[in-house]
Amino acid sequence: MNAVALLVARLFLGVPFVIWGVMKLHGGEAKLVPVLAGMGLPDAKALAYLIGACELVGGIAVCIGYPVRTVGVLLAAWCLVTGYAAHRGDANQLLAHVGMAGGFFLLAAVGPGSLSLFGGAPTGVFANLR
Repeated sequence: MNAVALLVARLFLGVPFVIWGVMKLHGGEAKLVPVLAGMGLPDAKALAYLIGACELVGGIAVCIGYPVRTVGVLLAAWCLVTGYAAHRGDANQLLAHVGMAGGFFLLAAVGPGSLSLFGGAPTGVFANLR
């Protein structure tokens, strides 16, 4: 597959997660805490920061292309769970999350391409993290 196309796809999938993660870590958790508390989850503020950190790290990993197969599957599952748990009453938001999950699953299946950290083929101890 075209390495540039894979890079563009990784950026389209990863950059929103980087932005959402930064927003949550930089005061945006205030909007998320009441939602999480309303779902009956314990320590909603700490969980909101954890969600922000996961989104930021996952988005960066997708953007740099490493370890894109592992992170792709994790973020796909993240999108499906989030879509169901928080957006099942809104068909548009649910379908957007399902569509993102499909993109992450496809990225995990295809791989990062050659325009990625380690050129898509790490060696040594990093090879175990794919």
